[in-house]
Amino acid sequence: IRHADANMQIPMNYFGAMAFHFLSVYKGIKGVGVKSVGTSNLVNAIAKKLGTGVRETKVGFKNFRPYMLRSSKERAVVAFEESDGMTGYNHTLEKDAIFGFLLAIEMMAVTGRNLSEYLKDIMNEFGHYYPDRSGISVDRSLVGKPLIKKLSVIGEHYKVGAALNIGENKRTVSDVIIGDGTKLVFDDGSWLMIRPSGTEPKVRFYIEARTEEEKKAVFEAAEKITKEALGLI
Repeated sequence: IRHADANMQIPMNYFGAMAFHFLSVYKGIKGVGVKSVGTSNLVNAIAKKLGTGVRETKVGFKNFRPYMLRSSKERAVVAFEESDGMTGYNHTLEKDAIFGFLLAIEMMAVTGRNLSEYLKDIMNEFGHYYPDRSGISVDRSLVGKPLIKKLSVIGEHYKVGAALNIGENKRTVSDVIIGDGTKLVFDDGSWLMIRPSGTEPKVRFYIEARTEEEKKAVFEAAEKITKEALGLI
C-alpha cells in the first residue's frame, strides 16, 4: 500500500515510521520496530528517542515472522519494508494493505492532522531523512556467487570508524550491517547499502541522505565503492 493526501505521496519508508510512532505514542503498544535493512532509518531515530529498538532483517516479508508471533520474545509494534508492505502488532504474518489503510484513517482521526502534516511533525522532532534507490549493470558472467564474492570485500574493507568522502563532506562509518549485501551507516545518520540483484546482472544501491540535495553524493559514493570492489577502477 502507498498513501497520499492532497499535499504529497507518502511511501512506506515514511508511513512505516509514522505507524511505529502512532502505535507507540498514541496507542501505548510496547515493542520494537521491525524493517527490512534497505528501509529508511527514520524509524530508528524515533525508536532511539522513545527508548526502544529497531530490528533490521534481510529483504523479504517472511523474515519478519520471528517478531510477529504471540510467543516472540521481541514483538514488533509494526513491521514494514520499503517496497510498500506492512503489518502490525497482533495482526497477520503477511503484508496487509487494508491494515495500512485503516491505520491511516485512525492516525488522522486521533491526531487531527492529515498524513503529510503528521509526517512533517515527526520529521521536525526526529530529523529529516531522504531515502532512494538506484543501481548499475554488470557483466552477466558475474551473476550469482561470483558477484556476491566480489562485493563481500566491501564489508571487510569498511569497518566501524573508517572515514570516507561523501561529496565534499568527510563521513565516519558508525555501523556496518552485513547479510543482505553490505550497509554502511554514517555518523550523520545517512547510509548506503550495496546489494547484488538475485535475478539480473545488476548491483542495487539503497541510500538515505539527510537532505534531498545530498542524495546524489551518496549514490556516487555507493557506485565508487562498488566499482572498486569489482576491480573496475
